[in-house]
Amino acid sequence: MTHGERPPALGEGLDRQARSRSAVLLGFSALAAWLVLGGVGLGVGSWRRLGPGAFPALIGALLIFATAALAWSRPAPASADEAAAASGREGVCLRGVWAALAGLAGFALLAPALGYAPAAFAAALLTSLGDPRWGWRDKLLQAAGLAALVAVVFGVGLELPAASFKIPFAWAPSWMP
Repeated sequence: MTHGERPPALGEGLDRQARSRSAVLLGFSALAAWLVLGGVGLGVGSWRRLGPGAFPALIGALLIFATAALAWSRPAPASADEAAAASGREGVCLRGVWAALAGLAGFALLAPALGYAPAAFAAALLTSLGDPRWGWRDKLLQAAGLAALVAVVFGVGLELPAASFKIPFAWAPSWMP
């Protein structure tokens, strides 16, 4: 800090960065616990015959371990000066985290109503908002390519019974497998 600058107030600078990191880790921990409890509630089955809750419980357990590894991966700096020198910038940018969470939420909300291909389009578009270096044209092309890939692989190739596209009206039939 140079002469004439005020020290950062509570909630600014490194204090904000530490609280933001803690909030993100707490959110991942809560998501992991929800997945494990939901999976166990569905029944995990046995190793020879897995139940419907085995995959969510396994993903939740892996997320718990990954969150714990992130919590212990970076020790707290000894001083504020060391932390500022190590990071090279003030604060923390959570734009990518929020974009990934928005993409996940968009897919979860849109898949039952519109089908998997439009939900994949929305998820890819929302997630790409986390990288400001991409232009809108590139973001839309990437999202359209992913939606087409989802429709071809899951709807045509694997012939899943879930609809790749749905028209969100009760009277309209789904036009693709």
